[in-house]
Amino acid sequence: MRHVILLLSFILAVVLAGTASLSSRGEPGQGAPSGVTAITGATLIDGTGRPPVADAVVIIEGDRIRAAGARGAVSVPAGATIIDGRGRTMMPGLVDLHTHLQGGWDGEAGDMLNFGRYLDALLYSGVTTILDPGNSMPYVTQIRQEIAAGRLRGPRVFCAGPMIDSGDPMWPPLAEPLTSFGQVPRLVKRLAANKVDFIKVYAGLSDLHIKALADEGRTQNLRVIADVWERNGSLSLVRTGLYAFAHAPHAIELSDETIAEMKARGMAVISTITVRESFAVRRMQDLSFMNQPLVTDVIPAHFLAEIRDAAAKNAFDAKAPAISNWIRAFETTKRNVLKLWNAGVLVAAGTDAPYPGVFQGEGLHRELELLVEAGLTPVQAIQAATGNAAKFVAGDKADWGTIESGKRADLVLVTGRPHERIGDTRTIADVVLAGRRLDRAQLRIQPGDPAYRTSGTMYNPTPR
Repeated sequence: MRHVILLLSFILAVVLAGTASLSSRGEPGQGAPSGVTAITGATLIDGTGRPPVADAVVIIEGDRIRAAGARGAVSVPAGATIIDGRGRTMMPGLVDLHTHLQGGWDGEAGDMLNFGRYLDALLYSGVTTILDPGNSMPYVTQIRQEIAAGRLRGPRVFCAGPMIDSGDPMWPPLAEPLTSFGQVPRLVKRLAANKVDFIKVYAGLSDLHIKALADEGRTQNLRVIADVWERNGSLSLVRTGLYAFAHAPHAIELSDETIAEMKARGMAVISTITVRESFAVRRMQDLSFMNQPLVTDVIPAHFLAEIRDAAAKNAFDAKAPAISNWIRAFETTKRNVLKLWNAGVLVAAGTDAPYPGVFQGEGLHRELELLVEAGLTPVQAIQAATGNAAKFVAGDKADWGTIESGKRADLVLVTGRPHERIGDTRTIADVVLAGRRLDRAQLRIQPGDPAYRTSGTMYNPTPR
């Protein structure tokens, strides 16, 4: 195994060097900016759930927000660089708490070389922070490391390392098998040594294994997030001590008792309504959504061609026998998300990209639309993808995720009014990452960019 890890690290180092030279993915000088910038005149949605503020002023110094509020309450320092936000809406950088930095458009094929394209697509769409909840540990931790050091362009990355699964894992390249309770202490210590942010448990594990991981995780300050398929949301799982469900439950209607226990335990849920819509093939019935800039500017053309070819071959047949079950799951997910939100359980946005119709970056905007379809207000949906996402990761100590004094300056300016029409989050004019205004033109697909193809499959279906 040690030789395999060393080989993976070497391959990634070569890919990083090659991709940076071929595609200008590197971002020299991506450290903390200097000087003071004032964004003036925009409507402010601060990510806390509070009502929007018209004609606001936000002061950025270095990589931090120094002040934010209505124009009369915030003074613009002399000599500040001014960004005119009149006619625009400003909100925090968006967060996708469930996105994987591998896999082609279908979510199952292997694609380890296009990570730079995925990172740029996320930034282009205003997604400035992500959580990758299941990946090859040396691969994802090296990507995170290089972004944090400023040697690789991308959103800030949190990660869970590999998915912890049974002795027959369903995603072998992305998983670690757990076959005995005796493995638990050593496994958790190794995860902690690699500085992952969460432990991700998967469908093959029993409740008792998950409890053992949650108990041991607390000794290393690591919380457990779970995707155990149809068991998501079960009361027995809630009582294992895990922190969050990686997907809002789709197979069961959450009971009042379960929701109350989740709230009492301080549990959280990542919404991922988009992936349920994908399995229900609803969005794939009209592929015109793929013509928007958040897709065509950043998603490889051959990916889009493959999707259209699959559609022409009836791969997204809404009348297929299994689809009716996924349609019910999609509707159940939406109802559960609204119940959890109304009960005060922390709900944060995520997509489970990539899957058919769920692209890196654009998929988060679709998630916002589906959160509103589920019954949240537009301001609440934005809160789920900003302030709530920060609380999910760092609790009340989060120094990012909202536009408030002292917070990290990750911002998105749009030309629309997303507090009235949630789809207007797509009308992106500017993205500010840690105080730096990004050149979005550099994030688009460039002539000569490598057109890597996917290879094989990462998924090992359960035996029938």
